[in-house]
Amino acid sequence: MIKQILSEIIINQYMPVLKKCPLFKGLDSPELKSYLQNAKVIIQSYKKNDFIAISGDPMEGIGVILEGSAMLTRENVLGQRVIMANLESSAMFGEALLFSKLPLWPATIKAMKPSKIMFIPLETFIETLPDCHQCQTKILSNLLEDLSEKALLLTRKVHYLTLKGMREKIFAYFTDLHTIQHSETLLLPHNREQMAEVLNVSRTALSRELGRLRDEGIIDISGKTVTLLELEEIMEFGFNN
Repeated sequence: MIKQILSEIIINQYMPVLKKCPLFKGLDSPELKSYLQNAKVIIQSYKKNDFIAISGDPMEGIGVILEGSAMLTRENVLGQRVIMANLESSAMFGEALLFSKLPLWPATIKAMKPSKIMFIPLETFIETLPDCHQCQTKILSNLLEDLSEKALLLTRKVHYLTLKGMREKIFAYFTDLHTIQHSETLLLPHNREQMAEVLNVSRTALSRELGRLRDEGIIDISGKTVTLLELEEIMEFGFNN
């Protein structure tokens, strides 16, 4: 991969997407443009189903999705694929590895549609860039905040695994979405197969239990929309309970 200084045309093209990225939160357009005109980054294009990164490969830098979407997965000891995250435009990934002594991708990242990714190497964070001291400080602060949030998310995933029953896992999942979306009517970020992988359960058993919850009047479900009818019962198994 070749590191490059981005042209003003490319910077302007992706400015709206980059300003939504958590890494650049709080930076105004001149600050972000100044950073990108001094930082050497890598831009790669991928077709649908191409591998952006494969577990065990060397890491080139933090990835930011400029176009398209991707899925981050990992296989467990039984060879079962577990979805770790769904990544959409302006999302970033790989930040936990940035300062690692052994920066190897711990999971596989696959393009779900034609995608374009910007990789930001370590040196752009630790070397002083001309006229960018203030914006570099903001970027590092944003990086630390994002790492804290993702550490909490990982703890939530571990929480799913500690719950033994199917119903308890589903309730914990719904509770997390309720906390994020602030609504009793949830838009599921995963389809049924992906949800099963997130909870580490079989798709058949998951669908059967969701049907029971609907029949018992605890939830109403239609496609990827779920209404929590018995919120108090569902939230009993939330992460903070």
